[in-house]
This record gives sequence, structure tokens and C-alpha cells, in this order.
Amino acid sequence: MSKSVSFQKPMFIVSALTILAVAAVAWFSLHPSAALAGRENGGTVSARLGGVEGIRTFLDKKAVPAILADPELAPFFAVLTETPGDIEDCLARLLDHDLGGLSAKAGTATETGHICRSSMSNVHRGLAITDRAFDRFVEVVGREALAAGVAPADVQEIAHKLESYRGSIVRQ
Repeated sequence: MSKSVSFQKPMFIVSALTILAVAAVAWFSLHPSAALAGRENGGTVSARLGGVEGIRTFLDKKAVPAILADPELAPFFAVLTETPGDIEDCLARLLDHDLGGLSAKAGTATETGHICRSSMSNVHRGLAITDRAFDRFVEVVGREALAAGVAPADVQEIAHKLESYRGSIVRQ
């Protein structure tokens, strides 16, 4: 069974990321923003997701509620000092940046004054996140993104980006 789980892990991550992208695109298609007017990076995954605004909305309305409702993942979020809004803002900015958007990767302040960091190791230090929990996170986000209509190719790109963070997030 572990061989099939290992085989499915990359596809699982790809699916999760696809779901994230589709959800953001679907939402932002219905709620356009003046902030996107004149943006010249329309060919990026970030742009197809609606930029930082679309990603943030997807996180706020779909991904975070699903993660907090998951009995395996919710305990990790119960011990954080940041507000859910700060986490959503910072993650949206990081994903926007890493998926070709215009956001700064780190150093920006949220509305509450929280300073976003780019070091996944520092952000997740001491949380004892397992590979299983990481996979579950990607699965839940992917499920939500697919349900929102994110393109499979975009989910794959998002999954690839999230997978690049695994070594800095997972603590055995």
C-alpha cells in the first residue's frame, strides 16, 4: 500500500494545487477587480487565479475553512500566534509571487501590522508537521480548487511549487 501512496503523492499534490488555481479563477471571474486592470502578466498562473486578490479570496472562502474543518489539520492551526487573516494574506502574497504575480515575496505588512516572512522553515518551526499532514493539506486544498474549476495544468504548477516547500515545512 505504501508504494501506491508514494506513487499517488505527486499526483495528489498536483490535484490539490489545480483545485486551488481553479477556485481562484472561478471566483475572480465573477468578481473582477480594478487592481487587475492593466496588469501585464496575464500569462502567469497567478494572473489566471486572479492575482493576489483572487488567491486571497480562495484561501479565505474555500481552503482555510476546509482545512480548519479537517480533524487531521485543524490542530496545527490552533497553536498559531498569527491571525487567520494574516496567514491568508501572507500565503496569498507568497503564492502570487512564486506563481508569476507582482507581490513581494516577504517583508510586506498585513492590515494588522504583521510582517510576512518568506522562510518556510521559520514559519513552521516547532509544529512537527509530518509528511502525512503535508500531503493532507495539499489534498484538501486541491479538492477545493478542483471543485472551484481550476485548470489541471495550473493545479500541477501550484502543486510543484508547494512540493518545493516540503523540506522546509515537514518536521519528522
